[in-house]
Amino acid sequence: MAPLSPPGVAVIIPCYNAAPWIAETLVSVVAQGGVVAEIVLVDDGSDDGSVEVAAALSIPALRIIRQSRLGASRARNAGTAATNAPLVQYLDADDVLLPGTLEARVDAIDRSGADVVYTDFVRWERQSDGRFADGITQARILSHRPDAEILVDAWWPPGALLYRRSLVERILPWREDLPVIQDARFLLDAALAGARFEHLPRAGLRYRVHGTQSLSRRDPRAFVNDCHHSITDVDRTWVAANAIDEVRRRALVLAYGSLARAYFPLDRARFGQVVARLLELDPHYLPDSPPLFKWLATLVGYPRAEYVAAWLRPLLHRFGVAG
Repeated sequence: MAPLSPPGVAVIIPCYNAAPWIAETLVSVVAQGGVVAEIVLVDDGSDDGSVEVAAALSIPALRIIRQSRLGASRARNAGTAATNAPLVQYLDADDVLLPGTLEARVDAIDRSGADVVYTDFVRWERQSDGRFADGITQARILSHRPDAEILVDAWWPPGALLYRRSLVERILPWREDLPVIQDARFLLDAALAGARFEHLPRAGLRYRVHGTQSLSRRDPRAFVNDCHHSITDVDRTWVAANAIDEVRRRALVLAYGSLARAYFPLDRARFGQVVARLLELDPHYLPDSPPLFKWLATLVGYPRAEYVAAWLRPLLHRFGVAG
């Protein structure tokens, strides 16, 4: 009898109370074909029967690890440690891989020599009746400066990204101190480590959009605090390494500008701290949008424009003018 082929890809799925969709997620992995994959499901203290649903599928390649409620980052770290596969595919427990995408990603990473292959993804949006339907396909290609782009606004869900394990081991662990944006930070850490990215121009994932139930929308303060923690961490690292060129300076300006606008209604002390660094980086900073706010900042300067706008906004809204 010929020996079994070792898995080429480890699909690591953190799971917390995903009983309604975990079967669909797992079946989407099993149906891939063309690659030898192992599936590591790390249950993060679910109490809704997620493990029982997964186990009932009797998938030979599935291994289930259980931990108490420690968070998605700890679950991904545990799953990564449990496998030696040369390629790592992280996948959220409510998302679905599209047919043939794993084989295409493996071919692309082998052909290109890249460290990360990323695909387009379909927003799978909750409808009024509770069903999910395909929305727009998110397609973006990173430039030659992915560190700056990802810091500002480039993002892919974990299921749209295939990592080479040698890179994963350089950037581990997943950041447990960033519970809301840990997936964005892991991708940013890949770019900061000098990863080579390869775009695969096809949709490879249905990314389930739960609307107001997403963590960033349920707790906007926690989301903004995570962003602040991550941006200042990168800023300090670049300063210490004397590595802030014009591209990175502009990225920091854009990132701090977004933070300042987000913090103004939430936390005036943090707003002041962010603005101080923002004006160090660009003493003549003006926000890019909205146009009326940019015009106001041109007249009175930023951050004074935030205070004036806060006073004017109720009046502007009364007359149907965006502020």
